[in-house]
Amino acid sequence: MNYFIRTFGCKTNQYESELMKELIIQNGDTVANDYCDSDIVVINSCAVTQAAERDVYKFIRRVYRESKRTKEIYLVGCYAEYIKQHNLDKNFFSRLVVDIPVKFFGNKEKYVFLNCTSEENCIIKKFFGAQRAYVKIQDGCNNFCSYCVVPYLRNKLVSKPVDVVLKEIENLVRNNFVEIYFVGTNIGKYCYKNGKRIYDFIDLSEEVLINFPEVILLYTSLEPVDLTEKFFEFLQKYKFRIFPHFHIPLQSADNKVLQDMRRKYSVEEYTEKIEKLRKIMSNLILSTDIIVGFPTETQKQFLNTVKYIEKINFNWIHVFPYSARMGTECYKKYGNYVPYDVKQRVREINKLNKILCGDYFKQLCKI
Repeated sequence: MNYFIRTFGCKTNQYESELMKELIIQNGDTVANDYCDSDIVVINSCAVTQAAERDVYKFIRRVYRESKRTKEIYLVGCYAEYIKQHNLDKNFFSRLVVDIPVKFFGNKEKYVFLNCTSEENCIIKKFFGAQRAYVKIQDGCNNFCSYCVVPYLRNKLVSKPVDVVLKEIENLVRNNFVEIYFVGTNIGKYCYKNGKRIYDFIDLSEEVLINFPEVILLYTSLEPVDLTEKFFEFLQKYKFRIFPHFHIPLQSADNKVLQDMRRKYSVEEYTEKIEKLRKIMSNLILSTDIIVGFPTETQKQFLNTVKYIEKINFNWIHVFPYSARMGTECYKKYGNYVPYDVKQRVREINKLNKILCGDYFKQLCKI
């Protein structure tokens, strides 16, 4: 059987797609490089925004038009989970229009078609066609930001055992991967009890750096609350072994909006932590996420974010128009409401991105 895997969304999804490829090969099947050569197309999906949904429909229609060989689509991951939780399967097919069989595998059963019921002890030995390797250290998030659907879609908080992480990295190093990218739904939530000792993501990082002196570590994303004094002490000690790019989501630079979003920091606290980062790493490359058009965000509050971006000097920004997601606190309060000028707000942030030379820094970081 020939499989083609198309990945949408976060680096965690990219890792999980690589794991699927290894499991497919272990089962004696083949991973195709082109969906036109595949019997089954697997779509590892994202549901964070409505735009992520639309990408899924567009791709399935393209497969339907162009591939005469493909018999079936397996939709796996977050959007499949979203559809199942909200009983949207009829809505899915009415939106899809084209007549092609689609099976849904949510996050709890995304590996079932590969005869694997749990990924907790699964490891990747290499990354197909890549120079750096992702290692997924945990899954799940319990922050429940008011706009975010991820805690409802991802599994409960699960951390990969320390020895399994080390074994996975050992295999990757043997295959000449020395840049190791920690990924997960919220890697700051990593917590694994090994005997009497409890490891957080900082302890795990130190274990990796001690055991593999050739390794350079990268972090997919760290929340402002993850930047603790313990982390800064670790960073000071190992700063030449940590790649200097940090992605620290801000979302808004207005304290009232942050409060409405149920974010766990203020603008002032965020600023303080970034200043500490820059003192330790003079070559810091800083990126962030910004959500514009949050239901309670006024034009004045939006301008607070614009001014802050100019002040803090990010290297690039991922800007997202607010997207209503069923099941979230925001959806219950505001339904599908989005400010009328949300697209204009996105354009204004993107103008700043060009001034900040975001494309140059993304290329520098191989993002």
